[in-house]
Order: sequence, then C-alpha cells, then structure tokens
Amino acid sequence: MNNFQENNEQLNQLLEQGEAMEAFERFYAESVSMQENEMEPRIGKAFNREQCAGFVAAHSDLKLTVLSVAYGDELSIQEVLFEYTDEAGEKVNYPEVAVRRWQGGFVQREKFYYAR
Repeated sequence: MNNFQENNEQLNQLLEQGEAMEAFERFYAESVSMQENEMEPRIGKAFNREQCAGFVAAHSDLKLTVLSVAYGDELSIQEVLFEYTDEAGEKVNYPEVAVRRWQGGFVQREKFYYAR
C-alpha cells in the first residue's frame, strides 16, 4: 500500500472519530487548496484551518461516516455521509464526495461535491 493510501485511511478514521482538526493538522499541506463544488478554491492551511474549525464548532453533533473509498495515482476519492443539526434545529443528512490529490504524503488539493 502506498504511503498516501495509509495516510488517507488514517485521515478518514480520525474524521469518523470526530477528530477533524487533528486530521487536518496531520495530513494537509501548508499550501493546500480546498474547494466546495464550483466555488472559488480556498488556498493555504491557515485560511482553511479557520474554515474547518468554524464548521466543526458550529455543529457539535457532527457525525461523518465514510461509505466508500477509491484510489488512483496519488488520488483518493471518498463518499461520505454527513449528519448534524443545523442552526435552525433541523437534522441535516447528506452525502458528499471528496476528491483528494496527494503529494509527499499530504493532501495538496481537495474538492467537495454535494447537493444542498
């Protein structure tokens, strides 16, 4: 198994355990680019850290389940299920696909595909 595949499995395990920020710190590159659907990419670990921490803090009951994973050349694709309560008190449950491009054992680019 390639190093990036092992790292991807560890990253996903941390996410499922509710350790999103630990996963982010351990496996994302300083120059990471993260993109939601077709929005403009967010560039840099510091900026993306703020965004991730804000999302996690706003959803104290956040649960993420990895449904499937596929691998390519320095590429991982995971289908995940998000479950949480939104600001209006409504239960939110939606699938998302995250495409991660790896280099040197770190996520360099990640793009999220979902409908909401």
